[in-house]
Amino acid sequence: MQNSNITNYINKGNIINIKSEILCREAEDDFFYFNKIYSAYKKLNEAVKLSPYHIKSIILLADICFIKGFIKKALSLYIRAAELHKNAKVMGAIAACYNTLSKYKLAINTCDEAISLITEEESTLFVQIAELKINILTKMKQYKLAYNTFLRIKNISDNNSLQLVYNINYENLMKK
Repeated sequence: MQNSNITNYINKGNIINIKSEILCREAEDDFFYFNKIYSAYKKLNEAVKLSPYHIKSIILLADICFIKGFIKKALSLYIRAAELHKNAKVMGAIAACYNTLSKYKLAINTCDEAISLITEEESTLFVQIAELKINILTKMKQYKLAYNTFLRIKNISDNNSLQLVYNINYENLMKK
């Protein structure tokens, strides 16, 4: 899912250990700039141990777990993050985990919840989550629902965002 600077990562009810923030920032550098995934993974595990409520560390650790193929661990971390601060990005990531685990009904429900949580600042997530929903519905052979979802995206989103979804899904849906 897309990174977002808008998400409120501050949990006012819990104190964050400063070392967790430092480890998280180092892990971001390792992951985003130096491609040191294992180093970032280790630092984030430590950050989450030190501050179990540090949402930013939890989400980045979950993202890395997902990339590394640790889907169940990623799912549990995303669920933990959602318990602390539910937003569209986290719910979209949970839906992606359910999709990867072939839990399609849970994935669809979570996609719908993610879409309902999208704020104006997170509007770029709409197309990504809707595309995930279309792909899941296609896997479930619910082509009519997938097509209707595509039409809703077409009515709501801009043409540039829609072009990507159109190229990937429209041809397949029309055949079905």
